[in-house]
Amino acid sequence: MRLTLLKLLTRLIRVWVRCRGVKVGAGGWIHGLPQIRLKKGSTVQIGDGVSLCSMSRFNPLAPVRRVAFITNAPTARIVIKDGAGISSSVLSCVTSITIGKNTLIGADCLIVDSDFHGFPLDGNEPVKSAPVEIGDHVFIGARTIILKGVKIGNRSVIGAGSVVTSDIPENSLAAGNPARVLRRLAPR
Repeated sequence: MRLTLLKLLTRLIRVWVRCRGVKVGAGGWIHGLPQIRLKKGSTVQIGDGVSLCSMSRFNPLAPVRRVAFITNAPTARIVIKDGAGISSSVLSCVTSITIGKNTLIGADCLIVDSDFHGFPLDGNEPVKSAPVEIGDHVFIGARTIILKGVKIGNRSVIGAGSVVTSDIPENSLAAGNPARVLRRLAPR
């Protein structure tokens, strides 16, 4: 009975998400309503078998934030490939954010591809942005921040609470503020 109810609820939420302009693949789970704020012309594309968790009762860390997809420009593009999982995290995009296949993003993470303002704040400096690319089979620990222009290679692990400001090669364990490669992982 409970599983049937969850499946029905997921179908209804999937329809609601599509009505908000998000392209959603087949399968996977959507627990709770994600926050969706899209500029006209921008795209959010979610692959098959993707799971999105916006409900604290389904996460042992009990986060209060919902999954959020925010595009801040008409050309912005968020792509989440097949089998990925995202828990209570924010993806805010001006250019592009790509999440690879079977990548898991822990609770309360923040992934942004822009500074969202120039510096100094009262100056005329242009806003800086650069694509974020997260590879396949990556694990991003809870409360990690990934900033503009970062590429994280396939099969890497980012420790909880890290601030990723530069590229992380594949098969790496990285952590810290700023995140640094702590050791290489055996290729799988």
